[in-house]
Amino acid sequence: MCPTRPEPAPPGAVPGGRRSGWFRSSPGERRSGWFRVDPRRRWLVLGVAGAGLLFGSVGLLTAFATAPFAGADEAQHTAYALEVADGRLPELDTAVRAAVPGMPGLPAGCRVPPEEARAAIDLREVAILPACARRPGGLSNFDLVYTANHPPLFYLLEAVPLGGGRAAGHPLAGFYGARLLNLAIGIGALVATAALARALLPTRPDLAVAAAAFTAVIGGFVAVAGQVYNDALAVTLITGATVATLTLARRGPSARTLVLLALLIPAAALSRASGALAAAVLVPAVGVAFVLGRGAPGWARAERARTLLLGVAAAVATAALTVLVAGWFYLRNIRLYGDPTATGLIADMFPTGAEPRSVREVLTSGDFWWFVYRGFFGRQALLTGAARWMAVCVGLVTVVGLLAAAVRAARNLRRDSGRGRCDSDRWSTAVGVLCWLVAIAQAVVAGATLVGFVAAGGAPFTRYLLPALPLLAVALAGACSALPAARRGLPTSALVTALGITVMVMLGRELARRDPQLAGRNVLGRLHDALAATAVGPDGALVLLSVLAVLGALGVSLIGLSMAMLGAAESRKRTKRPTRVSADRQPEGARPLEDSDPVPQVADYPR
Repeated sequence: MCPTRPEPAPPGAVPGGRRSGWFRSSPGERRSGWFRVDPRRRWLVLGVAGAGLLFGSVGLLTAFATAPFAGADEAQHTAYALEVADGRLPELDTAVRAAVPGMPGLPAGCRVPPEEARAAIDLREVAILPACARRPGGLSNFDLVYTANHPPLFYLLEAVPLGGGRAAGHPLAGFYGARLLNLAIGIGALVATAALARALLPTRPDLAVAAAAFTAVIGGFVAVAGQVYNDALAVTLITGATVATLTLARRGPSARTLVLLALLIPAAALSRASGALAAAVLVPAVGVAFVLGRGAPGWARAERARTLLLGVAAAVATAALTVLVAGWFYLRNIRLYGDPTATGLIADMFPTGAEPRSVREVLTSGDFWWFVYRGFFGRQALLTGAARWMAVCVGLVTVVGLLAAAVRAARNLRRDSGRGRCDSDRWSTAVGVLCWLVAIAQAVVAGATLVGFVAAGGAPFTRYLLPALPLLAVALAGACSALPAARRGLPTSALVTALGITVMVMLGRELARRDPQLAGRNVLGRLHDALAATAVGPDGALVLLSVLAVLGALGVSLIGLSMAMLGAAESRKRTKRPTRVSADRQPEGARPLEDSDPVPQVADYPR
């Protein structure tokens, strides 16, 4: 028998008197203070904080051990931000100027018009350039800000520490400040990943902790978050915008949710081209989510029509705001380079030599997917030995765990199939299906972008798939939850620890690849010597390494404790089932119970 539907709650409220929120727990939690709320919410927050500590540990190690501009494109991203700090948007032919010690490029005070730089490269004529730009070998495309096809939001943020450091006479300090800012953005991606897990699986807060923890120890994500790259911001904003859309569907429209949508979707479009593609998916999803979140089973026809109109208006308003905020930049790219992302021009500037292939060939290529998958753990050529087996182990755990979870879900579905379903249950199912479809669509768009780029002759960069990482982390968390001892969080804790060690091993190998003098050292020796050679210095290298080790251990401990406590709470919740007693008898020794709300009999009514 279906329960009576309660009275509609005010906007932004949910049953139990709670306001909408990503980290809220089940209905009925107390609101008197943080330490007096539902214990599951407390352990959830502590677990995500532990993931942040672990990510901060390996991220700070990456930021300070990696020499400035050692990574490809970091000089170009930095040059873009410095141009923005000067109040200019660079073009693809803008020359890089070495405004930070160790930065490749022309002298800091040497400015070359983009037209002259392009002519000097095409004609291979140094005399065209100003005297300050003339050097043996001339200019090449690698001396240009070839990242100028990206939208400017990331560079507006990075311009603050970079421009401030340069103005203060400490440009290198500003550069490390830019890396730390990007690391903070990466922590935001962990929070967004946990929120995504909560939106997809509201009754499993332990999976939110696990998803955030796995994201924190994916080497490919740590590498781009610990250096000046714009990928971490795109992942954070795309995931946050997706979560806001799912929250709209699950909890209905509220002022906070609508404001978040109005901020995050345009911001995602202004972060990277992948954010613009994500916005194209989210705009219609906002309209559907508005209708499902505001509607109810059995609603009146007039209310249904009004809600549909409001849903269309919400989608149109979101689209208009996104175009207003970010559309101008993509129109600029079309005017300057012929297409919204300048992909064709960049492909001409940096030919890979790879022959174009059909999309089907790329999709069915096992070598392609194996190469991309290994890129999540670091440079593919360095993924050997135990690190390679770690990547294989993660893949096996994911496949086996998801199969086990599917079998368990099928059993539960068969068990519940005989029970009647209410209209409210069907409505809730529709909301859940929408949430999963939107999240999967975002991952598919990221994969399609990479496949299309490779099919056109581009290189298979794994970081193009990073917008799908949060959903992949949720899948890995779900897989671990189906393994033995999952209620205590042991599979998740063990895998997170092993992946954290793998991040350090791969970082040590990357450092040794760039500096052959480190090749003869062990992992800790490589990390120590690399820290000593950078801004930390020999005196602070051991201290920083020790502090980061303590932070990492504390993060792993908090994750493990949170998983164990949340698993125990889930176990108690499942075991607390009412005793089923036959209607014609009572348990031995039990006293007869009086019905507190007796059903009136016919004889009770006056004749």
